[in-house]
Amino acid sequence: MFYIRADGNTKIGMGHVMRCLSVAEAAAEMDCLFPPVFILADEECRSLIEERGFQVIVLHTDYRDMMCELDLLETIFQKESASKNSEKKCDNIVLVDSYQAENAYYLALGKIAKTVCFEDMGEAHPVDLLINYNLYAPRLATQYHAIETTQQTIDKYPQKVLLGANYMPLRSAFQEPSAYCVAAQVTNVTITTGGSDPYFATATLVDALLRDKIITEQEITLHLVSGPLNQFAEELKCRYQDFEKKSTFRIQIHEKVKDMRSLFLHSDVVITATGSTIYEVSSLGVPMIVFYFAENQRQGAEELERLTDIVNAGNIAKEPEQVTEGVRKALRRCIQDKKYRECLHRQEKNLIDAKGARRIAEQIRELCNSSDSA
Repeated sequence: MFYIRADGNTKIGMGHVMRCLSVAEAAAEMDCLFPPVFILADEECRSLIEERGFQVIVLHTDYRDMMCELDLLETIFQKESASKNSEKKCDNIVLVDSYQAENAYYLALGKIAKTVCFEDMGEAHPVDLLINYNLYAPRLATQYHAIETTQQTIDKYPQKVLLGANYMPLRSAFQEPSAYCVAAQVTNVTITTGGSDPYFATATLVDALLRDKIITEQEITLHLVSGPLNQFAEELKCRYQDFEKKSTFRIQIHEKVKDMRSLFLHSDVVITATGSTIYEVSSLGVPMIVFYFAENQRQGAEELERLTDIVNAGNIAKEPEQVTEGVRKALRRCIQDKKYRECLHRQEKNLIDAKGARRIAEQIRELCNSSDSA
């Protein structure tokens, strides 16, 4: 059986679940793998996953205490394996996507299943397969590899590592070729913070842009994406839903967006928090401006800034005034300089292809095959 252990909620956002869904969809297309079963600590993302056609098992545990769930997982594996008439321990493969999982957890889990994990921070884990798809990941290679094999390294380092944007699991909607063209003028700008908005960054950014007369005098519609776990969704509507000005500057709020690809393709600039969204926008070639909330997003923002001319405005949780000023100046430049937007378009398109989820699923299939032959 192939399981995916991930969580999504208002505190940690939706990134873990969304990238795992991409892998799940790619794996489900392979006849040699059972359809993935998701395992969650709580109910918050259950309906989202089930709507995509996948079975969900909810542990009803605290997502921050993963050690307490190990006995539950073993019981689940035994029950599911019995229902599939399988007696092999290694028939169970678990993809773990959580910042709460520590080495002790992976070592214990490795006794009852083959283990795979997503990793973003350059921390080695004792798993069968470790994946870091970020742009900066190749520069962390030495941190994932042991110099020599000892019991200590077996208890710390992964058996195999996949690094770099070739393994970025884009959602299926973003795996299709893009025919995006850079427009002569900026008329549609999208702001997105991902599945949640823990610091109400959307309002911070919008208010800063509204204070800029050069921006508000443009014929621009500002599209605000309110994610499914946005705890400020109602306040966002109260502030901006009925926004009206004598100028042609407009604000439109989007909730329960089913087709982010179309919204991005309709945009001349995307202002986004770093995370999976930067890869989705890059795959389309839509000029973007980025910021971040937390340390685990910092390296992605900085690497994007290093590799391209995209503006990394910084950490909006710690330095909101600096970030909003950076975003405001960057948007002005996009409005005034089409060649700059064309440059961003070319640079972004060169960052990523659309085959990452399939490549990961193929590696999981190899792991499954090695289990069968063990």
